[in-house]
Amino acid sequence: MDFNYTEEQLMLKDSVRKFSEKEIAPLVKWMETEKRTPRDLIKKIKDLGWCGIQYPEKYGGSGNSYIEYAIMQIEMSRVYCSTACTISVNGMLGANIMKFATEEQKMKFLPEHLNGDGIGSFAFTEPSTGSDPGALRTTCVRDGDEWVINGEKNFITNASMPGLMGIFCKDAEMGPGKCTNILIPKGIKGYSTPRIYDKMGMHGLEVCDVVLDNVRVPYENTTGGEAMRGKGFQVLLGSTQIGKLSVCAQAVGMAQAALEAAVQYSKERVQRGKPISNFQTIQSLIGDMATDVMVGHQIVLATAFKASEGKELAADAARTRLFTSEAVHRVASKAMQVMGAYSYTTEFPIERIFRDAKLTEIYEGVNEIQRLIAATDLLR
Repeated sequence: MDFNYTEEQLMLKDSVRKFSEKEIAPLVKWMETEKRTPRDLIKKIKDLGWCGIQYPEKYGGSGNSYIEYAIMQIEMSRVYCSTACTISVNGMLGANIMKFATEEQKMKFLPEHLNGDGIGSFAFTEPSTGSDPGALRTTCVRDGDEWVINGEKNFITNASMPGLMGIFCKDAEMGPGKCTNILIPKGIKGYSTPRIYDKMGMHGLEVCDVVLDNVRVPYENTTGGEAMRGKGFQVLLGSTQIGKLSVCAQAVGMAQAALEAAVQYSKERVQRGKPISNFQTIQSLIGDMATDVMVGHQIVLATAFKASEGKELAADAARTRLFTSEAVHRVASKAMQVMGAYSYTTEFPIERIFRDAKLTEIYEGVNEIQRLIAATDLLR
């Protein structure tokens, strides 16, 4: 088994790191203050092909794998996780289309989704539910050759930005508890985003409420066509596995940034005439941090490899997510201990990483749920 990056993967890693430091880092303060993502930044990322890394060339992708996707997410999150998360949600919708759409839908939607000016959204959560399809209240009703959609979604990433959305709706005609996934263009008549959330962290990530008032789209926008109608929960489970992989990569990227900041600080901070990196207490903290980062890197790449082979990811993605999300919390916390009072100021990135990292334990299913999923294949 070869654990080395290929030459092409090393080039990608270097390119994403340089781009993130040059193009994203100078915008972090603005994004933290304005709580927005610059549209031209998204366009630059798309123009580099990084929204299409893991997709076949016939659909507008680069023909690479989820390993390259994970590398991109790690390196971008090392600089600013909000931007990486914006891109990852686009990837969730892309995974939705790639795995469940008809060939005709793939050819119609994927090239624009991967390379156009918009950015994708994935809309399941509602005020009454986060994962139970039986509790959905947003409805879709067929009217001839169209769907008529009414309802409300909340905590929807990228909803305020143009592009495509995969929306989950209660489909009463298919029976109790059945839902259907439908592709809609954001900004269509009847679509609105009345609120963008003010959050503890991930300030550059636009997360919104969505209201759908008699939104009409072609019936042919049913993800997977007639064969997948009423099977929205299957779509949800398949797509969120890729979402979890993204969260894991983001956690590793943030942990790497926290480790680097703590190491650099420990070498520069002098106490009693020598750098604090000479003190065993500091060395112990950094040793723990480095171990978490190393293990996180390896299990993310292993899970990405399995995703690239098209294998079932549910339990592995849950285990990887559980470890990496808690590891980044440990690493960020220990980095704060190394850096002391300075870590609590905005002069250093650690306080932001500490805030941002908490979301990795919450979104795409809270860690309490991940623990249950992580045990399922062992207890069957």
